[in-house]
Amino acid sequence: MKNRKLFLGIIWLLLAVILPLPLIFVLNTGLTDTVNNLIAYDFGILAYVWWLAIVYLSIRPKWIAKRIGIPSTYMMHGMLAIFALVAATIHKFTTNSFHAIIRNTGNIAWYLAIFMIVYVIVFLSGWLSDRLSVFKKSKANFEKVFNHQLSVWVHRLNFVVIALIWLHVNVIPRIANVPYFLIIFDIYTLFFIASYAYQKFIIDADMKNGGVVSENIARTPTIQELTIDLNEKAKEYHAGDFYFISFRSKEISSEAHPFSVTSKPNKRQVSFLINRVGDFTKKIDQVEPGTKVHFDGPYGLFDSEISQSNLPIILYALGTGIAPLISLAEEYAGKKKIHLIWSTNSTESYFDKRIEKLSQEDVKINIKKHRFLDNEIEQILTSEEKQNGQFYIVGSASIVLKVRKKLEGLGIKKSYLHDEHLTM
Repeated sequence: MKNRKLFLGIIWLLLAVILPLPLIFVLNTGLTDTVNNLIAYDFGILAYVWWLAIVYLSIRPKWIAKRIGIPSTYMMHGMLAIFALVAATIHKFTTNSFHAIIRNTGNIAWYLAIFMIVYVIVFLSGWLSDRLSVFKKSKANFEKVFNHQLSVWVHRLNFVVIALIWLHVNVIPRIANVPYFLIIFDIYTLFFIASYAYQKFIIDADMKNGGVVSENIARTPTIQELTIDLNEKAKEYHAGDFYFISFRSKEISSEAHPFSVTSKPNKRQVSFLINRVGDFTKKIDQVEPGTKVHFDGPYGLFDSEISQSNLPIILYALGTGIAPLISLAEEYAGKKKIHLIWSTNSTESYFDKRIEKLSQEDVKINIKKHRFLDNEIEQILTSEEKQNGQFYIVGSASIVLKVRKKLEGLGIKKSYLHDEHLTM
C-alpha cells in the first residue's frame, strides 16, 4: 500500500509537472513577450499536454496500472481532464486573437472539452451517481435510451479536441517561429496518439491474450457464469484479478468491459460471474460456446497486497462481488487468517460447494441475505480484525462507498480499507 502511494505521487509528478516542462521552457526562452502573456501561453501548454496524457491513460498503460491499480489510473485520468479544462479556461480568457482560425479552433475545442467533462461526470464516472440518488436515477434513465456506444463516440471527441488545438497552435505565426517548439510539440502529439493507436489496433487485435468460451451457464435468473478456455500464450492471472473482455461475436458489442475472475488461478481456464443488469451484460447469456474472446489484462493489486500481508484478511463481498473474493479465499485458505463476509441478494447460493470446502479449511465465513446491519458487523468482527484487519471490499460502487463509511464508523482505519471499484 505504501509503495502504491509512492508510485502514485511519482506518476502524478511525471504527467502533471515534468511532462509539460520542456515545452514551457522552450517557449519561455524563445519567445519575447510580456510576463502575463507568457504565463497565459503556459496555461495553454499545460492544457494540451494534460489532454494528451488523459488519452494515454485511457489505454490503461501496464507500467502505470500494475503499480497504482486501475481505479487510481481512472481517478488520475478524470482529475487531469478537470485540470486541463481549468488551464484551458485561464488561457482562453487571458489571451485574444483577431485571426479567425486561431480564435475558432480554440473556442470549439474549449466547448467540446466542457461538454465531455460534464457528460463523463454525470453519466459515466460515478462521482455523482454513486453518491446522490437523483443522479443515479438520471443515469439509469439515460442508459435506457442511449447505449454504451454513445459513450464510445463521446470519448472519441478527445481526438477532435487534440486536432483542433494542434491546428490552433500551428497557425500562430509567432509560436511557429520559436526554435524547436513545434518539433517538440509535434513529437508529443505523435507519441501519445501513436501509443493509443498501437494499443487499439495492434494489441487489441492480437488474440494471443484471449481464449474461447467453453461454458455459459445461468446460475440464477440474472447471474451468468462464463468459463473461457485460455489460449496457449494467454497471460497468467492471479486470484482476485479482473480483465477487460471483448467478444468477437455478432450477438454482443465488441467493446471491452471489466469482469472479475472467480476461478482459482490455472493456466487452462478462467471463469467469471456476471450480473446481467446493464445494456451490455443483459446480452451476456447470448454468447455462445465457441465464441472467441480477447483479454486486456489481467489487472488487480489484491493478490500482491494480500500475499505480502501478515495481518488478518477480511474479504467483504456484496452480491456478485463474491467472484474475485472467493478465488482469493481459496488461494490463501490455510495460509493466512481469512474471514469471508458475503452480503447477497440471491435466494440461491450458487457457491455452496466452494463455501463448504472453505469452511473446512479454517476460513471464517458469514453470509446473509441482504445487507448486514451495523451491530451485526460489529458482532462478527473480532477485536483483532477491527484493530489490524485489512478489508477488501468488492461490489457495486455506490454500495462499496456505503460499506466503507459503515466500517469507518466502527473505528476501522481508512488506510485498512481496500477496493477496486472502477468509478471515481
